[in-house]
Amino acid sequence: MISRDTSSGTYESWQEKILHKERVSPRAQLQASSGAVVQAVSKNRYAIGYIGIGYLNKSVKAVTVNGVVANDANALKGTYPIARPLYMYTDGEPGGTAGRYLSFVKGPEGQKIVKKEGFVPIR
Repeated sequence: MISRDTSSGTYESWQEKILHKERVSPRAQLQASSGAVVQAVSKNRYAIGYIGIGYLNKSVKAVTVNGVVANDANALKGTYPIARPLYMYTDGEPGGTAGRYLSFVKGPEGQKIVKKEGFVPIR
């Protein structure tokens, strides 16, 4: 078992959704980054780990859960049971720079960047 370290948001989601608040096995190999998880899993054919969908590459493959494939569409629909949403928060209705930034991120060009960076676009 390859796991993110306990300070990771990815670890927190895994602990909540899969482990139901239990801790990862003490025998798990803790990694400081998702990239390190990918590298460790790709070097050991018997290893299993968890990463964000944006870290999938040819060296590792996603696990189908209850017949649901890990892909952008299923993550966006909420049907892939291990997917987690990420949010942006503001204190009230954003204006000025924050408002322009959020409009950009939600727009076509921003969503292209979101996809390029390995996150699931909202459209």
